[in-house]
Amino acid sequence: MRIQPGPLTTAEKVNLAFAMTWAAGFVDLVGFFSLYGIYTANMTGNTVAMARHLSLMQWTGVVRRGWPIFTFVFGLILGAFIYEAEDRRRIKVPFPPTIGLEALLIAIFIAAAIGTGFKADIPPQPALKFFAMVALLAVAMGLQNVVLRKVGGLNLYTTFVTGSLVKFAENLSVYLFWFHDRTRGRLRSRLAKVIRVSPRTVPLQRAALTLGLWLVYLVGAVCGGVAMQRWALLGMLAPFSVLTAIALYGAFRPLLALGEEW
Repeated sequence: MRIQPGPLTTAEKVNLAFAMTWAAGFVDLVGFFSLYGIYTANMTGNTVAMARHLSLMQWTGVVRRGWPIFTFVFGLILGAFIYEAEDRRRIKVPFPPTIGLEALLIAIFIAAAIGTGFKADIPPQPALKFFAMVALLAVAMGLQNVVLRKVGGLNLYTTFVTGSLVKFAENLSVYLFWFHDRTRGRLRSRLAKVIRVSPRTVPLQRAALTLGLWLVYLVGAVCGGVAMQRWALLGMLAPFSVLTAIALYGAFRPLLALGEEW
């Protein structure tokens, strides 16, 4: 008989979102510096660069910038397929296979870097290896982006920080209107009470969450930069370890739930 715990709690989802966002920031920066300015999580930057090469009819640049977009979308489709397959089996925690596959792709990236001596930049020739290294990270980031779809009714994307900033601005605006409506004309008498109640309001909670995701992405990217300076591509063991831990947590969560019952 399969042991099946309940669905993820909001706190679990938030913690997982922060951990995956940190890993995404780390991977994106390492990919940018080691793969000659190619983003493996930020497709907006690749799209703009691809458009520039198109306008200049620089076809090599078009292919180089279009390839991570294609492989990222492939990762999105593959991740969505895995999620849907697990959901149809009524598995309430469907992310372990997806995150496990993402960790595996990063492990293969690290293993492939042995041939370059783990140095911080991967030469564009031979082209087959270069494009394979790009694909490993871009597919991994695409996979991750469909793991957590909603937290408390809010759509989240752990590799799409522009979306986090948009959601932050939207929810902060709603909160400021709420704050104005409850203190209008009676600021001194109501200020303390409104501030006390504010942390329980949904707009402020969502604003804090989305701003937190942006900050965590930034911290992950900074960690990636520091790791590259000290350990070159071996620093990728950090996001690999984080993602592996997430996958193992999801896989063994049924046993943890069984232990709680006993």
